[in-house]
Amino acid sequence: MVLNLRPKCANPSCAAGFEWLGGGRMFRFHRHSGESAPPAELQAGVPNAHPIEHFWLCERCSSIYTLKYEPARGVMILPLWPELPAAKSSMHLPSS
Repeated sequence: MVLNLRPKCANPSCAAGFEWLGGGRMFRFHRHSGESAPPAELQAGVPNAHPIEHFWLCERCSSIYTLKYEPARGVMILPLWPELPAAKSSMHLPSS
């Protein structure tokens, strides 16, 4: 098993590799004691896997998305601006 020694953007659809000076946004989440380590750490036999996990969104993705931690689901990627609800069809614009 080979660990990913060159981290990438936390957006699964983005292939940007981590660059310290490349911009973007770092996130740090605390893994609760009841949660297990990520599968890669378990398979690699990492002893006492650290309860703090770090994630990075590249500059492009961090302008569109954010990361949020939910205890039951883990780290999720969410849009910064949720979609607006559709306009009601009964609305009428005044005529000019």
